[in-house]
Amino acid sequence: MAKDDAKKIVRDLLERQRYSKLITVGTDGSPRGRIMTHLPPGKDMVIWYATGLHTTKIKEIRRTPEVSILLDHPTDNSCVSIMGKAEIITDDRLRKKYWQDVWGFFWPDGPSNPDYCLLKITPLRIEYCNPGPLYRPDLKRTIVKL
Repeated sequence: MAKDDAKKIVRDLLERQRYSKLITVGTDGSPRGRIMTHLPPGKDMVIWYATGLHTTKIKEIRRTPEVSILLDHPTDNSCVSIMGKAEIITDDRLRKKYWQDVWGFFWPDGPSNPDYCLLKITPLRIEYCNPGPLYRPDLKRTIVKL
């Protein structure tokens, strides 16, 4: 599969799904996963999340910025694993740009809340697999380095 085709498939999957699993490296070295709402990626495939600066995931990312994102579609069993680098973004311009009103539940002050930050995940590699509704061991997965 060509790199552009794989990017389109992954972008479409991220746009269809509201949630993905963000996996960080815990302070003890073990993987730590959590379900989070992501923003649809742009053409650059960068994925954005909103979170609080006080959270465990921020401590983990400061220590080890390499993360994975896992996403699956329950109907056709397709799944994607995205490996990338996370950055903690506190720039006011970007916090306002990506702000969504539903986040007011967590940050009632809006995008100016000092605890609100963004996670910018820059993908380095994606693995995509779509075995279809029935598992087919002959179907190979697609790995693309970005």
